[in-house]
Amino acid sequence: MSNLQRYDTVGAPTTTVEARLELAAVCRLIAREGLAPIGAARFAARDPESPGVYLANPGGLLLEEISASKLIAVDRDAERLSDGTPEPDSGALALVLAALEAKPNAVAAAQVATTAGCVVASLRDGLIPMTQTTFMFHGALGNHDWDPAVSADVLRKQIADEIAECRALLVRGRGLLLTGKTLAQTWKLLFFLDKCCRSQITAMAAINGSGTSLTIPSKAVIDHAVMQSRAFIEHPRFVADWRSDLDQLDREDPSYRT
Repeated sequence: MSNLQRYDTVGAPTTTVEARLELAAVCRLIAREGLAPIGAARFAARDPESPGVYLANPGGLLLEEISASKLIAVDRDAERLSDGTPEPDSGALALVLAALEAKPNAVAAAQVATTAGCVVASLRDGLIPMTQTTFMFHGALGNHDWDPAVSADVLRKQIADEIAECRALLVRGRGLLLTGKTLAQTWKLLFFLDKCCRSQITAMAAINGSGTSLTIPSKAVIDHAVMQSRAFIEHPRFVADWRSDLDQLDREDPSYRT
């Protein structure tokens, strides 16, 4: 199989089994990269065979423990379909489900309190367009002031308004929230957004230690790079390594498939 054929086959899951497997893989990849502190990540994917049903990682399990069969099915109110009970820490899951409702073409969503993401979300200026990777999100990254006291309907309205024209949100107090058209795209966007945040924190520390100033590309460079980056995200090559990610997981620990 050629490289072109290989990444052209990456798309959205068409069965519940495929959605479970790919969502479990995303959880394991996040765990492998050490992006999420304990209990600080929620993921959800649409069940392609059951409209209105979402698959999610359950509270109480570490991401490295997640497998396809351990994912739970919930409704839009984060209640388990198996017994009707609210899922623990449904506040984080509510953000994810609200983002999926706001983006009808999204297959999956993630809300992860990465250390770097929480720091950048707390900054008044948010993410600064200082590296090639940040151009993927420049002009398409919103903000959300998370309030655990608001009702589910109010939260859905807030998220719908804030993520409407955005690829992701910086959630003050909770880190990163984003959606993807495939599980593969969701994983890559989360990885790169956290990388942007880590790069910025490192740069800010260097500035503070050296007394120098930060160099920002010109507007012309930023505008051109933003167009290139956004086109790249939608290109099949953006997720070309998804099959390789799954192959690597299979070699390291194939238990995510069970």
